Amino acid sequence: MADYVWKLEFDKTPSPFNPANLEAITTAFALDVPSSGLLVIPSSAPVKRTVYELRLMGVNAHELDLLKHKVSDGGDVRRANPTLLVATLATTRGLDLPGLTHVFVLGIPEGPSVTGRSVDAYLHLAGRVGRFGRAGKVISVVEEAEAAKMVRIFKLIGVEPVLFKQFI
Repeated sequence: MADYVWKLEFDKTPSPFNPANLEAITTAFALDVPSSGLLVIPSSAPVKRTVYELRLMGVNAHELDLLKHKVSDGGDVRRANPTLLVATLATTRGLDLPGLTHVFVLGIPEGPSVTGRSVDAYLHLAGRVGRFGRAGKVISVVEEAEAAKMVRIFKLIGVEPVLFKQFI
């Protein structure tokens, strides 16, 4: 029912997203996520619209709602239809999602410039995976104009970025 209501609403307006960014996320998700991932979008972006567009691209996407969607500790066990939870930075604060293997970050957290807040926000988001000795990946998707800023964040936190192997 929600998809039908969203279709009526969202098909009348242009997408707020760069389609290449959503395609990169859906491709990486399909190729690499065994059971559950988390996509964190800018706080100004509409979560329901994001879920709708991802579903149109064939992704089992849902709003982050821990009452509805339990992220089990399935580890790297591949499920037939992995789940991608969609949230904003604010809704991920303090969450421990033990079964989460991937976090996708769309854009630079906390706005277009690199500040202490954006670095802290990125570290917080990255900390949703790889907890308690578990493996995890953080995949950042930014516009070409934001790439230098993302590289600056990586340098500030001491991370050497690696290109997603399927996109090389």
